[in-house]
Amino acid sequence: MRIAVIGTGAMGSNHLRVLRQLPEFELTCAVDIHAGNLEKNCQGYDIAKLTDYRQALDLVDAVMVAAPTLEHFALSRFFLENGKHVMVEKPISRTLAEADELIALAAARRRVLAVGHLERFNPAVQYAGALVAKPLFIEVQRLGSFSPRSLDIDVIMDLMIHDLDIILQWDQTGVREVRASGVPIISQRSDIANVRLEFNSGLVANLTASRVSQEKTRKLRIFQKNLYLSVDYKARSVKMFHLRDGRILEEYPAIEDVEPLANLWRNFARTVAGEGNFIVSGRDGRAALALALSISDRLQAPRDA
Repeated sequence: MRIAVIGTGAMGSNHLRVLRQLPEFELTCAVDIHAGNLEKNCQGYDIAKLTDYRQALDLVDAVMVAAPTLEHFALSRFFLENGKHVMVEKPISRTLAEADELIALAAARRRVLAVGHLERFNPAVQYAGALVAKPLFIEVQRLGSFSPRSLDIDVIMDLMIHDLDIILQWDQTGVREVRASGVPIISQRSDIANVRLEFNSGLVANLTASRVSQEKTRKLRIFQKNLYLSVDYKARSVKMFHLRDGRILEEYPAIEDVEPLANLWRNFARTVAGEGNFIVSGRDGRAALALALSISDRLQAPRDA
């Protein structure tokens, strides 16, 4: 599959690195409006380096849209309209209306539209997900240091949306109540936030996301009947405590050390090949966006509202 990466910033560079290594893909070109980024991030790559995305059209069967969120809709629409498969970084778009248009367009053109919710392809998350059944309480800490790469969106869209996507796969009964608090620290948008979600099933999820923390923490804890799972996204490890015959057993299962980004792209290739739906679909991306937007709206509402 001939593919291009549109946007060669932090995530775009990672996509370039992984795609170059996978036999399922032929990396043909990279696109960035800043020529300096192309030279810096594509050194040693025998590919076309373009500053106009339209020039990539005849060189690709699919694209990775890794440009800023503001550009997701226009870029994805262009390539879908022209019959190309699209992987777009999260969030899928800025608005639900934009997401709906992309989903409808992909269906009309019979092309794959996937959203880069990378943590869904973390082998530790996949291992835990196979054991999750009617969770009662979920706690997430996603803390990181400041990076200027995503100041066009708040910490909900930047970081927390990963975990919203995962939780929405495990409980599809709908969110009954949202409580949120957050504050801007070094940007004009919320840089740290805490959110409490209550689902119609009774599940309660408590999520904290920060992009102004000193240390990088990526932890997911799931509590359900007779089972506690602690997932370390970063270490790709799982710790389990479960009740058996009146005894609490502690286990550290062996998990295959697969890079989530490579996992994501292999599943995209399988989906395009017609082997099944192994991606985070446009509809999945829309669901995560809808919940993220509702949280962001609460963070922007007046304090006494």
